[in-house]
Amino acid sequence: MTGITKPRSWFLSVALWIALVGALVVCFTLINKAGGGSPSWVVGLIVSWLPFVVLVGVWVWLSRRHWRGSSGTSWVDLCERQVVETQRTNALLERIAAALEKHSAS
Repeated sequence: MTGITKPRSWFLSVALWIALVGALVVCFTLINKAGGGSPSWVVGLIVSWLPFVVLVGVWVWLSRRHWRGSSGTSWVDLCERQVVETQRTNALLERIAAALEKHSAS
């Protein structure tokens, strides 16, 4: 089953994402209660860069998924198969044309 995401791996990814978001919410809540002031520079860095990193990650995942056919075969393999099939068709058409020429000449 290449090219198809297994339900277990998809579930694991979603569970890890939910755990990460939950941990960040708890972290922000504890920092705001304890300090009473502005969050530290680490929290500010995470808040500012996390959406960008997630966006890049989703883009990479979608682009890798896009380069696969519905059967899980890469586009390069599909194109190579198409070239082989076209060459086979051309050879058959040449045989038909040669047979027609031979038949019309007699």
